[in-house]
Amino acid sequence: MNVLCLGAGGMGALAAETLAGFEEVGRMTVADLNPEAAQRVAAACRGKATARAVSVEDAAALTELMRGHDVVANCVGPFFRFAVPILSCAIAAGVNYFDICDDPEPTLAMLKMGKEAEAAGITAVIGVGATPGITNMLAARIYPMFQKVEELHAAWNIEEQDADKPEALTYSAAIVHWMQQCSGMILEHRNGRLQEVKPLEGVELYYPGRGTRTVWTVGHPEPVAFSWSYPEIERSSCFMVMPSLTADYFRKLSKQIDAGRLTLEAAGHQLVDEAKNVSFLDHILAVISGIFDHPRLPLFFVVAKGVIDGRKATVAATVKANPPGMARSTGIPLAIGVHQFVRGMVKVKGVAAPEKALDAQAFFQELAPYCTFPKPAPNGDILDIVREWK
Repeated sequence: MNVLCLGAGGMGALAAETLAGFEEVGRMTVADLNPEAAQRVAAACRGKATARAVSVEDAAALTELMRGHDVVANCVGPFFRFAVPILSCAIAAGVNYFDICDDPEPTLAMLKMGKEAEAAGITAVIGVGATPGITNMLAARIYPMFQKVEELHAAWNIEEQDADKPEALTYSAAIVHWMQQCSGMILEHRNGRLQEVKPLEGVELYYPGRGTRTVWTVGHPEPVAFSWSYPEIERSSCFMVMPSLTADYFRKLSKQIDAGRLTLEAAGHQLVDEAKNVSFLDHILAVISGIFDHPRLPLFFVVAKGVIDGRKATVAATVKANPPGMARSTGIPLAIGVHQFVRGMVKVKGVAAPEKALDAQAFFQELAPYCTFPKPAPNGDILDIVREWK
């Protein structure tokens, strides 16, 4: 099959390079607004790829470029600006579509485009990255354990990173996304329906076998996807795990954004500058804050509450190891999702979240060889699922 990879940044590069290693993937096109970036990524794709320059804001040119490909792998963000228009182009071109959309509003808008995509005969699987993506597949893995799921939460932890090779915080579409989803109103599933609520609410979360700590609500696609895929659940949130001092700083930025004193972009630059200029004392205070905020929680995880065998139960799921770095943790799952499609494993038509479109067992089996942080899991068994009757 022929694949069009949109976006030649860090995540797009990892997705393209991983896809190039699959024998079922034939011709590839790497497209980006920056032709030099597209060329660099294409050159790393084992002779399978050519480079093209394209602006995703030029709908006619993008639609024409999509034609002649079997599937689009979209890594162009921020997704609250570009996801819906790019999917619209894929529907117009009649080309299947995968992305790493990490914003809830376009996630909901794209799920509502399901009938349009189905009428065009295409499959669109959205949010196949780390979070969302890995988190959705963890949910798909544990959901069948329950007779009834009452709560289903996803979380990501900014405290956990490679201490030997920490990733420097740099300004990017991901940073703008962060500011977007920590300000204004966010979508959560409460009392059986999606609702708009304020972000950065402190919630006491219990993780089986580890204990309880305060985590913070943020806008993310998982509650939207879970409410769509599992409409019978009563509550779903996405949490950010971070020291309380960090949460206080995010709240300050959020208030300035909401008051119109900072744009999302300006807030993002301020966050990056602050991270570069953090003092040793600030670092010590953050460490102290982290001690009091314990227990430590995994990098990505889900927690579900409900009924198993007629008894109240809480189940948590994570992976014992991850691909090192956020670019790999996001780009590689996208490639694996597309790989399932080109192998004929994805049967749904229309628009779906990963938990409804992909095979969870096969997903984690294929992901395992890439998971080396903090160390490879023995025998490639990367899943860590714990249950308590509670």
